[in-house]
Amino acid sequence: MKLGFIGLGKMGKPMAKNLLKAGHELTVYNRSTKAVTELEGIGAVAAGSPAQVGKEAEVVFLCLPIGQDVVRTLTGKDGLLTTLREGTYIVDHSTISPQDSRRMGELCREKGIGFLDAPVSGGVTGAEQGSLSIMVGGRKGDFEKIAPLLDVLGTSIFYLGPSGSGNVMKLVNNLLVGITNAALAEAFVLAVKSGLDSQQVFDILSKATGDSSMLRRNLPNFVLERNFRPAFTLDMLNKDMGLAEDLALDQGVRLLLGSLAHQIGREAASLGLGSEDMSAVVKVLEGLTKVEVVKNKRK
Repeated sequence: MKLGFIGLGKMGKPMAKNLLKAGHELTVYNRSTKAVTELEGIGAVAAGSPAQVGKEAEVVFLCLPIGQDVVRTLTGKDGLLTTLREGTYIVDHSTISPQDSRRMGELCREKGIGFLDAPVSGGVTGAEQGSLSIMVGGRKGDFEKIAPLLDVLGTSIFYLGPSGSGNVMKLVNNLLVGITNAALAEAFVLAVKSGLDSQQVFDILSKATGDSSMLRRNLPNFVLERNFRPAFTLDMLNKDMGLAEDLALDQGVRLLLGSLAHQIGREAASLGLGSEDMSAVVKVLEGLTKVEVVKNKRK
């Protein structure tokens, strides 16, 4: 198929590569040109604007940081909706507010264009391996037509309901991510401050009821190695936690733990940690308690 991809960041670039590897024609656009040049080298065609992508593609994939980027990419002066034809599709992998997804979906339907909100989970490794979990909202018929393309990008594809449903699910997921991220920081600082070895604490928890995918993500890859190069930045998690709080306010659901976790994340960002991996929240409590959660080292 003739596909387009807009947003070639940490997640978008490997996803676009997988579509190319699957044999599809691909036109790409990104604000910075380095990723575009890299994809050109393996067969993609560079576009100068979202509108140019829309001229070429039957299905356009988006993977953008925030809702304003998605709205601008669709409705701006050189946006997709100025060129996409009736019968084409947009698949938005961005994590944005469900309200924005519903609004963009309605605009697309008015023009005869299918729109799916399809946020992903699985990190850069999942994007590279084509093993993402993809949470999809939109018309069931549109989903069924696009599903074979989603199978190129992920191994766990879930259809959840009308437009916005995919992003509701993603915000629920990232709400739990944010809460667990903050809890792990407290648990490990407490353990180390109390004289335990952090590596041993991880080994035990990973075989006990305190185990979680976040434990296995954060500790061996980031905290214990003191490597906070971002796979998912704290700023991006804070953005998603804010969206989850907005959703909860709209639905009349109180989020005590979520709000506290968001406050912890904002505190860490205010101390200059926003561009580091989300696991860097541990540094705040380490600073207060004068301990460091590091592999095979007691403090």
